[in-house]
Amino acid sequence: MKSVLAEKLMSICSPDKELSNDHNLDNTFGIDNLTDEQRTQIEEELIKHFEFEKIIWMDLPAGLTEGGNPIVAKTIKIYDTNNPDYAGKVGYLYKVLFTPLVYDPNSLHHPIKDGCVLTPVMYNPLTFLPKRSLTIEWSPEFPQDIDNAVTWEDQKKMLHDKLETILENPDLFLPQGYRACLVRFAAV
Repeated sequence: MKSVLAEKLMSICSPDKELSNDHNLDNTFGIDNLTDEQRTQIEEELIKHFEFEKIIWMDLPAGLTEGGNPIVAKTIKIYDTNNPDYAGKVGYLYKVLFTPLVYDPNSLHHPIKDGCVLTPVMYNPLTFLPKRSLTIEWSPEFPQDIDNAVTWEDQKKMLHDKLETILENPDLFLPQGYRACLVRFAAV
């Protein structure tokens, strides 16, 4: 599910570059690769969202609180609603991460353009082999008129033409994806 906060954090963390579409360190942001201004903007958004008292950045995923107690950062996915209650707590923030593009399973076979859709590369969970799927919709009903000039050969030609169009411009037929945001932090 797309999140408004995730979009805001993405615009703060990578305003000038496209994020890669795999699990890449370029999609991970922390104290080591953010400017002071970016860190401040992220702090403001997370304080507003989770109602933290303040945020302290961590160099490592485990460390000590200001009081000297040990803490370990955990990872949660950002949602716009139904978030845990951290009101008045201190957030020890380690990293902000963005996933590769995620797709709504219901949209993968819903036509995008001209009754067609081409799925992104998906991996078989058992064999890890990549695969794609192509859906072309058309009406196979032939009119009952004997004088009708539309034949099965005409229908096959139309399908071949659609397939050529899809293969020449595959990006036009891909469903819309979104990126989820994961935040690694501890709250005390």
